[in-house]
Amino acid sequence: MYRSSVLVCGGTGCTSSGSPKIQDNFKAEIAAAGLQDEVEVVQTGCHGLCAVGPIVIVYPDAVYYSHVQPEDVHEIVAEHLLKGRPVERLIYKETTPKAEVKTLNDTAFYKKQHRIALRNCGVINPERIEEYIARDGYQALGKVLTTMTPDEVIETILASGLRGRGGAGFPTGLKWKFAKGYDAPQKYVCCNADEGDPGAFMDRSVLEGDPHVVLEAMAIASRTACGSPSRMERSMNAPGSPSSALQQTYLSSGSALLTAQNFHFWPVGKPAPPRPRRPAFLMISITSSGVCLVRALARAW
Repeated sequence: MYRSSVLVCGGTGCTSSGSPKIQDNFKAEIAAAGLQDEVEVVQTGCHGLCAVGPIVIVYPDAVYYSHVQPEDVHEIVAEHLLKGRPVERLIYKETTPKAEVKTLNDTAFYKKQHRIALRNCGVINPERIEEYIARDGYQALGKVLTTMTPDEVIETILASGLRGRGGAGFPTGLKWKFAKGYDAPQKYVCCNADEGDPGAFMDRSVLEGDPHVVLEAMAIASRTACGSPSRMERSMNAPGSPSSALQQTYLSSGSALLTAQNFHFWPVGKPAPPRPRRPAFLMISITSSGVCLVRALARAW
């Protein structure tokens, strides 16, 4: 059990501003101070306030440091982690006059937010399945596998009113109902992670900061709309490599064991692998059919 946790933002914005070096410096300085058994360093997904990155949050105080540079790490460790005195000059300041904020939840940017799709982003280490489980992760999948029929899952999604994030806003439950009723020797679940629509939700934030919720949603979809397929495939249109968490996760969905070998990645423009003669594809939108359906199934809204 650690007395303090140092959360370093690992989102794209903060990473491009040097957060990996900040994380390395924290580990080195904490070890030099003999605090390695008391303080942990955690890389998280995007916190959302990218304009003030690199961002570091120290818990349990929830002190919110902004514009942190690698050379600032020694002072944070020496003053805050050793002496309990937050470094005032690095604490995030509001843009309004006379407002000085010390904790994350006190900031005007965060205090009125009720996060659903991004509830775990910036809070957990996305590459540790234990942290996702600690935040009620995989409860929805467990419920689907043990207490619900596929038709009950579909009815729950229909009743929730979930819709796709595209222009048509097609009902998610109806899409799943059609996919379940379609007769095909092999069905595929494809996670749509496209970033091409101007003004659309950035799926990258979920992929980076909460990948297990995507995997959980895909497993639920495979069980509900596709039966128990031998493999799931995820085509990623967004640039860059998928999170290593996606490559290391092991899930059990009915009789299908979904491992790293069952996921296939190919870049845009490259021909996809050969398909069966009559395949059926179920496209999953991360925001509506992914994160939100997991929440809807895990508990009553």
